[in-house]
Amino acid sequence: MTPMRLLFVDDDACVLGGIERMLFMCDRDWETEFATSGAEALALLEDEPVDVVISDMRMPMMDGAQFLRTVRERWPEAVRIMLTGQTEQEAALRALDVAQQFLSKPCEGAVLVETIDRAVSLQALLRDDSLRAALGQVGQLPATPKMYARLAGLLEDSNAKVTDVAEVIGSDPALAAKVLQFANSALLYAGGEVSDIAEAVKRIGFGMLAVLVLATEVYAQFDGGEVESLRQRSVLASRITGQICSVYAARETVMTAALLSDVGALLKGIGRTPLGEDAGASPTHAEIGAYLLGAWGLPGPVVEAVAQHRTPERLASVRFDAVGVVHVAVALAHGEAVNEAFLQAAGVKAHLPAWRAAASALTEAQAAA
Repeated sequence: MTPMRLLFVDDDACVLGGIERMLFMCDRDWETEFATSGAEALALLEDEPVDVVISDMRMPMMDGAQFLRTVRERWPEAVRIMLTGQTEQEAALRALDVAQQFLSKPCEGAVLVETIDRAVSLQALLRDDSLRAALGQVGQLPATPKMYARLAGLLEDSNAKVTDVAEVIGSDPALAAKVLQFANSALLYAGGEVSDIAEAVKRIGFGMLAVLVLATEVYAQFDGGEVESLRQRSVLASRITGQICSVYAARETVMTAALLSDVGALLKGIGRTPLGEDAGASPTHAEIGAYLLGAWGLPGPVVEAVAQHRTPERLASVRFDAVGVVHVAVALAHGEAVNEAFLQAAGVKAHLPAWRAAASALTEAQAAA
């Protein structure tokens, strides 16, 4: 296997030296390049492209946003990661449409290595170079949607308050309406009606709120009856997971993965394999969606569940976890066959009738809403 190639860009040679020493101590088969300016980095890319680019934001002459914008245009297949300091948040806003992940400076070595490892896993997930190149050029989709990125950045602050989050949500009337609608859903939450955004945030929870914002922004970029139907089925699948996750997986993980399970199907003309069909050598919509979600920085368990939920039998170990839960929920929401052989092997097939009944009740309730 060809070693993964990484390019680090920072105008501080001492920072680059520290990264080089840290990587030397890691057991990774990576080829690394280092540049102290955007111009030098572009020259290195001209000589030989890389798989992952990690750039500082604040650099003279050409800052990180300008540099990564050029990388996206000329080498769209490369994963783009931005390093930003606490005082550079406003400047970093200019990079929201070109950077796929953000890391705070100073960044711990373990966090940096883990982020790179995830980027490497993403590259392995989709080996179709022309597909990865096309994904990088689909406009705003490969970059983290802006409101989600803004909210995710706020939630990283351990001192973030509900009122701060509510203020961000309230700045977008359409998004605020969606949040209130979700918070008042009788299918998910009991209790009285909520009309205050801050109370809605409390009821939904920070983690699920971020996912709801992401899903809302993704689907808002498209229109048409087919997209709306896909959105409704994804919402239904997410609700079904809440009924069947039990002890098998974290509720937030499976609800998130189900809600975003079909995001890859929105990219018309990218994937060559129809939704739900066996992929063979071609990437499925599920794998395409997982690639995007991983590039947006969603948690590994969510990315894995999205990538594998159509083909749970391909997992290395037969156990019923997040992948299995999302598989069942998405299949029931779409009216498709559940892989009963997989459920039998995982020892949970006996629960399928109850899950079908719960899904049927949720489907009827959603249709009547």
